[in-house]
Amino acid sequence: MGGVIEILLPRYSITPLDRTDDEYWRQSTKQSILKGGTWTAFNWNQLATGHATQRIQYSSDLRIPQAEVSLEELFDYMLDRGAVPDTKGIHMLRVSGLWTPTGTCLMLSPDSSQVALRISMPDDSDGVLSMALQWKPEWNKRDHSSLPPGWMRLDFPTTMGRKEGSSLDDYERPVEPADTASDEILDDREKPEVLERKESSNPPAYIPLPTALRFHLSSLPSHPYVQLKDPTYEHNNMPLSPAPKSLGTLINAATPWLAPLCLALSLSHSYPTSFLNLPTFLYSLSSSSSIPCGVLVMANLLSSNDAPEWETIYSADEQAHEQQQQFRASQQALARERTLPDGQRQQAQTLRAQEELTERRMRAMRFQRESTERAERREREALGSPKMGVDLVVNAALAVLQAEGSIAIPETDDEARTGEKDVCQVAVERLVVGIYEASSGIDLTKNEWALDVCEMLDRWRDWSSRGGMNKEDLRLIVSDRKAFCWAVTAVGLVTRVCEKEKADGGGLLGDVRECLRVWKKVRLG
Repeated sequence: MGGVIEILLPRYSITPLDRTDDEYWRQSTKQSILKGGTWTAFNWNQLATGHATQRIQYSSDLRIPQAEVSLEELFDYMLDRGAVPDTKGIHMLRVSGLWTPTGTCLMLSPDSSQVALRISMPDDSDGVLSMALQWKPEWNKRDHSSLPPGWMRLDFPTTMGRKEGSSLDDYERPVEPADTASDEILDDREKPEVLERKESSNPPAYIPLPTALRFHLSSLPSHPYVQLKDPTYEHNNMPLSPAPKSLGTLINAATPWLAPLCLALSLSHSYPTSFLNLPTFLYSLSSSSSIPCGVLVMANLLSSNDAPEWETIYSADEQAHEQQQQFRASQQALARERTLPDGQRQQAQTLRAQEELTERRMRAMRFQRESTERAERREREALGSPKMGVDLVVNAALAVLQAEGSIAIPETDDEARTGEKDVCQVAVERLVVGIYEASSGIDLTKNEWALDVCEMLDRWRDWSSRGGMNKEDLRLIVSDRKAFCWAVTAVGLVTRVCEKEKADGGGLLGDVRECLRVWKKVRLG
């Protein structure tokens, strides 16, 4: 063959290891320096799927066959290692597909200074996207305590589960067994009941107090809601133990709003930690103006001067004119009574008192009837008033919650958290914690308000789907303004997330989703 040799090399399909495995976070000790072997920089689960035949004349021509990997798993793994998505590169991949220029960066190093994942030349992979990776040891700064992509951490309040006046040190201090004299040991041996009593009095082994709950957000095509999966308790970001399997089922059954709001919080960040889509009902909830301005005025969330004209204005001169006429008639009756004899004057005064009493009663009944009619007319006019978007009411709702002490926005040295979006995130985080504690039964009494907010969100979804509010919805909003303000902040955050996705075709999140939809498998080498 003139110095040409034929080599048969295995081709692998790879998947990331379990993140609890220490090898998941380490670089491979068998990394290849040959072309096409960049995937050997990490440790993988490998499955031989075939062989690749190479005919080479020089050793420099030798190449390692590219490995097949799921693009979604590859992205998740790189993000878990700390890589940063390159917005321009991923957008280029979405637009150009197989014609994406070789060398286009898809992922940057954790410090965003170098390329970690890029488009590479295809190696007998016609019709399949080829990529190459690069990773340096100094970039390994994450471990299994870091939050993986698609997961969220729900921090518990610092006082949850602790007695008043206790500190964390009380829970972290190991309990030392009391010293026992030798004669007491002998006595215990002779008296089993004493030994049993002593053993029962020993304190239990130390169990760290959970400080957070981490969970995975997932969705099923046949289910309209996002689900909370695999809840795990944590202590200082270190996994303690999986929560009871019934916890996720309990929370998902108690309210369908916890997981979608957590997903909205995740998508509201600069670099989203999840690539799931919001439930369709949230898109419809935020896409239309569904709050009549008259309802906001009646709930004292909007000034009449800032709202379009919507209600009938009644003149106060009419009532004043009626009172003036009654006063004149009374003065004329008194003047006539003075000209009458004593006997007739007494009868006239008695008759006038009875007529005035009857008139006052009739006037009170008429006033009550008119007030009721005006109130009902005002409700009808409020329900039919021009509708406004929730983004115009977020400021007023947040002001009410801050005035009542429901949320507190701390000031930082480098950035004053005064932007609506930041305040919405803080408010929704507080709401999510309340929903979790109430739905899981941890503290239902103090967090019953969170379930009221979920009920308000259910009503909001109902009136959006049927095209408008009814009187029951209006009266609920006016009577429970606090729950409505919480609901406004939640829908306001969802609206901003939806607007962010609509801009430029969804931005980074939309580009990643489209790439994952088109490219299920890629070649890594």
